[in-house]
Amino acid sequence: MSAFYHRCRYFFLPLLATAFSLGLLQSTQTSWQVWQGNINELPFWLLMTAIALALQFNRSRLAYLATLLLLFYTNSQHPFLPASLQLNTQGIFLTGTLIITCFSLFKDRGLLSPHSLIRLFAICLCFAMAYGWLWGVEHFQAQINAKLPLTVSPQMQALMPAYLSGVLILTRTIWQTNLVNTSILITFAIWIFHHIFPGHLPLSVLLSALAVIYLFTILIDSYFLAYRDELTGLASRRALYNLVLSLGRRYSVAMLDIDHFKKFNDTYGHDVGDQVLKLVAAKLARVSGGGKVFRYGGEEFTIVFSRKDTDSVIEHLEEVRESIEEYRIVLRDDKRKRSSKAKRNTAGKASKKTVSVTISIGVAERLGGDTFEQTMKRADEALYRAKKKGRNQVCT
Repeated sequence: MSAFYHRCRYFFLPLLATAFSLGLLQSTQTSWQVWQGNINELPFWLLMTAIALALQFNRSRLAYLATLLLLFYTNSQHPFLPASLQLNTQGIFLTGTLIITCFSLFKDRGLLSPHSLIRLFAICLCFAMAYGWLWGVEHFQAQINAKLPLTVSPQMQALMPAYLSGVLILTRTIWQTNLVNTSILITFAIWIFHHIFPGHLPLSVLLSALAVIYLFTILIDSYFLAYRDELTGLASRRALYNLVLSLGRRYSVAMLDIDHFKKFNDTYGHDVGDQVLKLVAAKLARVSGGGKVFRYGGEEFTIVFSRKDTDSVIEHLEEVRESIEEYRIVLRDDKRKRSSKAKRNTAGKASKKTVSVTISIGVAERLGGDTFEQTMKRADEALYRAKKKGRNQVCT
C-alpha cells in the first residue's frame, strides 16, 4: 500500500466522514431534536461499549479516553462533585486538551501493566499543568504582556498550550498514520469544537458520534489484525479461507514459493529476509488478471483467480515472476556508517552489492467436484514440480 493511499484511507477519509456526519447532524437538528431525551442516554451506553471493546482488543488509549469522556459527561448530566469542588470550564478544557495530547504520544499497552501507573500519573500531571498555567497567566499578566511583542488577550494566553497541542497531535497523526491516531485527532477536534461552539451541537450528540468512531476504529483494526499479514500487508491465510466461501465452481489457484529463501536468510540475516518478503509481496499485489493474493505462511504465497482456468492465468503469473526476477535488491554494508564523511562515497560504492530473488509457481484449476483443498493440493504438487525442474518457472 503506497504512503499516499495509506494516508487517504486512514487519515483523510475518517476526517472527511466525521466532518460530513457532524455537518449533516447540525443541518437536520429540527428533525431529531424530538428524540433529545433518548439521545442524552446514548453516550452512557456507547462509551461503555467502546471501553469494553477497547480493553478486549488492547486499545488502551481509546479505553482511557472513553472512560474520561464518560466521567466528564456523567458529571455534566448528573453532577457527582460538590459545588465547591466543581472545576471551572477553562480549566477542564485545558486539562482535557493536555490529556488528549499525552495519549496521542503514548503507545497502546495492556491495561494491567506498569504502564498504567505512568498513564495515571500523566493524567494527574495534566491537571496540575493546566491549572498551574492558568494560575500563572492570571497572576503574572503584567509581566507576560511586557515580554510579548504584540498585545495578546488573557484568553488567548490561557489557550496557548491548546495551540501547541494541536500542532503536536496533527504532526504525530501525519507522521504515524493509523486509525487509532486519527481517532485521537478527531477527539481533539471535537473537544475544541465543543469548547468554541458549545451551542452548535449538544454534547450528547458529539460524544455519541465520538463513541461510534471509537467502535468503528476498534472493529476495523481488529478485522485487519485478523485478516491481514502484518509484515507484508497482504491478506492472510484466514482471509483466504474466508474467500473460499464465496468462490464459484470455476477458479484457479496458484501456489508460490521464494527460491532458496532459507539460504538467503542465513546469508544476509532475517532483517534482509523480511525486506525480501515485503518486496515479493508488493510485486505479487500488482498481479493482473483479477488475481487475489494471500500470504499463506513463511515464504509461501497463494493467488486465487476466480472464474479463470489455468490457460488464462499463465500469462499473468509469468509477468509477475519476471518482474521479481528482474528486480535488483541493493545491500549495503553497515560498517560504512562508521567511516568518515570524506570516505563515505567511496566506501559506499565499493560496498554496494546487488542480489536478486526468484520464485517458483505451481497452478491448478478446479476440476469436477474438487474441493478447494484438493485444488490447492494439486497446485502445491505443481509447485514441487517447478522446483524439481530447476526453480524460477511456472508449472501446471
